[in-house]
Amino acid sequence: MKLNKITALLLTASCLMATAASAVTLTVSNASNVIVSQDTDWSDFLNFQKFNPALGILTSVTFELYSHLDGSVMLTNYNDDPVDVPVTLDVSVFLDRPDSSNLVLISASLFNTVITVAGGGGTGSTSNGFLAYNSATYSGPGDLALFTGPGSINTLITAQATSTTSGDGIDAQFATTADGYGTVTYAYTPAVPEPQTCGMLLLGMGLMGVLAKRQQTRARPA
Repeated sequence: MKLNKITALLLTASCLMATAASAVTLTVSNASNVIVSQDTDWSDFLNFQKFNPALGILTSVTFELYSHLDGSVMLTNYNDDPVDVPVTLDVSVFLDRPDSSNLVLISASLFNTVITVAGGGGTGSTSNGFLAYNSATYSGPGDLALFTGPGSINTLITAQATSTTSGDGIDAQFATTADGYGTVTYAYTPAVPEPQTCGMLLLGMGLMGVLAKRQQTRARPA
């Protein structure tokens, strides 16, 4: 009987600990597919695994978006004299929900400079590249519902480049490439046993104790 009491106490303690665990926030992360580097402008889809509601109650969704950006410009000056040519190259990478509203935006400048180009067909160039990153977190009921459930969800990713230059007699050839991939992190409170479940377990332990006591009594010699 003492063993059954100890077991019941341990079971009660485990139920109390499980209830306390409901106040703890856990996270689970998943990576998307990778869109290989290609010339801008382009659009494609990143696929993210949805949150499994069996884990608990979803409280927030965080998206991290990455893109390796590379850009260059080649200038040719058809004037007789040297020319200082201002050039800029910017890239925007959008990650959108299925309804086309934005989730994450990367806005990056590859260069903003002035290149001196010799006259008479002289050329000049510049280039740059780096890994761009941005993130965003959502906790509204619409997003929590959108990213909860079985399977996965497709999000639209778009990479667009914008370039500027100025000067008469100047030919400018820009080239820009970008890839894209991301991760999603779900923050949630873990699922815990219902109070009714703990009660039923305790009741079962009590019945087992009564039966064990009766068996001991019957087995005792007269």
